[in-house]
Amino acid sequence: MPLHPGNSLLHFGHFELDRSAGELYRDGKRVRLQEHPLHVLIALLERPGEIVTRDDLRERLWKSDTFVDFEHGLNTAVKKARQALGDSAETPQFIETVARSGYRFIGRVEPTVPTDAAVPSASSDSVAGSGESGSAWWRRPVLLGTAGLLLVVVVAAGMWVVKQTRSPKDQLTASTSPAQLAVMPMRVLTEQSNDQAYVGVGIADAITTRLANTRQFAVRPTSAVLPFKDAQADAAKIASSLGVQHLLLGTIQPTDQTYRITVQLVRADGVAVWGRTFDEPRGGLLEVQDHIAEQVAAALRVELSPPERARLRFRYTDNPEAYDLYLRGRSLLVNYTEANMREAIGYFEKALAVDPSYALARAGVATACAWFSVRYAYETEALAWGKRADQEARRALEQDVSRADAHFAIASAAGTLYGGFEWNVVLDRSAAALALDPSLDLAHLARRRAFYHLGLFDESSEEGQLARALNPSPNVERDRLDIASELFSGHVDAAAERAAALLKRTDAPAIRQYLGLARYYMGDASGAREMLASVTRGGQRDARAQASLASVEAAVGMKKEARACVTEILGGSYMDHHVAYSLGAALAGLGDTDGSLKWLEQAADIGFPCYPWFERDTLLSPDPAACGLCEVAWPGSRCA
Repeated sequence: MPLHPGNSLLHFGHFELDRSAGELYRDGKRVRLQEHPLHVLIALLERPGEIVTRDDLRERLWKSDTFVDFEHGLNTAVKKARQALGDSAETPQFIETVARSGYRFIGRVEPTVPTDAAVPSASSDSVAGSGESGSAWWRRPVLLGTAGLLLVVVVAAGMWVVKQTRSPKDQLTASTSPAQLAVMPMRVLTEQSNDQAYVGVGIADAITTRLANTRQFAVRPTSAVLPFKDAQADAAKIASSLGVQHLLLGTIQPTDQTYRITVQLVRADGVAVWGRTFDEPRGGLLEVQDHIAEQVAAALRVELSPPERARLRFRYTDNPEAYDLYLRGRSLLVNYTEANMREAIGYFEKALAVDPSYALARAGVATACAWFSVRYAYETEALAWGKRADQEARRALEQDVSRADAHFAIASAAGTLYGGFEWNVVLDRSAAALALDPSLDLAHLARRRAFYHLGLFDESSEEGQLARALNPSPNVERDRLDIASELFSGHVDAAAERAAALLKRTDAPAIRQYLGLARYYMGDASGAREMLASVTRGGQRDARAQASLASVEAAVGMKKEARACVTEILGGSYMDHHVAYSLGAALAGLGDTDGSLKWLEQAADIGFPCYPWFERDTLLSPDPAACGLCEVAWPGSRCA
């Protein structure tokens, strides 16, 4: 029986669809869905249990498009609607194909009454009680009395952002529950193992992803198990180190035509509970991963529903060559360096050349380009890398809206210079990724990065703990974010200690910049200047570090040097929120109040609305006698 047109909200399973807003939600979190898939779903939901013919759908969706490829368009729209619901044509829970006729919605649909607790739109014009509207809803002037300096800063309504983008409570609980399983990289038994090593890592990663996608397993991410790739420790010690109940161990014996794959499921006490050997042709890796994942689920006595089993078997490409290339890229990306990241992008590109519809490879390109833009690209190249990240991420999401990696790629692209450092988008898309794959520790790290830029250090710390719970192994990216959070929250000694230790493992420019700033706050201005002056990116002086150097030189009375540094930065081609903030601090030290306010406001507007840091940073009030912030300064700082 058709639903009354007045019922705007339709509830089915874990989903709710708001017809008037054209938005789909799962457990309160919005699920992105393109126009045609959305309208196909609405058409089916309005007539639950009835056959909606293909002609009906054509009349409703494509009536005015006389030249459209209707058959292809409808097939694609239905496929994407199913992906958004985690549904499948083979074992449908919601959308059933009626042969030679059309489609029927077979789930239970209930109209719901809107309440005050309805999910708010991300485009809300105001915050309750603020009275402010438009793009200025989160801005509020704060006056701080220092030596003649009225510091007008931007206060982010960060808790509003948190409310809109925090992961659902049940999802966070699932993320921190004891991990059931770690899929170890498989040992490749061949004299040419260096060339084949990616296969062992890639298969482990694929099985991990399949199990995580069912949302019935707490699985360690591949990046957590990589440090144990060549370990000789027994299974019990590895399981204890990873904090898991089971390990999946395996070996691969390649021949000219086949792979012999032997796997064992081992308990944390070292006892094997299941094992199997597979002899597969070189093109059969896709099938054997499905079989292993299903049999592991059975061995662990996990009952999978039809939709969960469909997600377990879902395949993102049927082309073995494309999959082979993706595995090579993936194995490099999860253990990134600058060289590895460039090589990974090359493999992802080759995979897309073989299969242009391979959304997983496209998400890999997007994520790698976003990371490269922020971590390694020289200033003049950062925009180009970020632009490509954004383009590839959007195409990946269009190809497969149900893929956690695609949502994470969108989050990664939003956190670049080209993406405008849109932290609300980073938080929203990373939450969507975690809803689809709770084992994605890098999504928690993306959220940690966003929260510290917003000055929400408690929330940032929480995300770091969640990432560490999923992946306790050493992680350069996680350590980098720990240093940044500690520095900007005022834990200077800890930030300096961590930065010095991390420099032994990476040459990332940001780490030297953090250490230089920490040394200044600890009273070592000479050491700070030396460290900041040494930071390069792409063989040239790093703009962020040079801006920090200018602020330090201005604070210690080196006015001429500070002005020269500021002039050099302003004559350059790179500007982001950290550069703008340091320019504001430098001009404050040079006595240019108007110029300082201009750059501090710009820093907040373009990505660094971290009010707690504005409030306590002694570089903004370099004269200790005039400093009104001593009561909030940290131990060891110049004006403590």
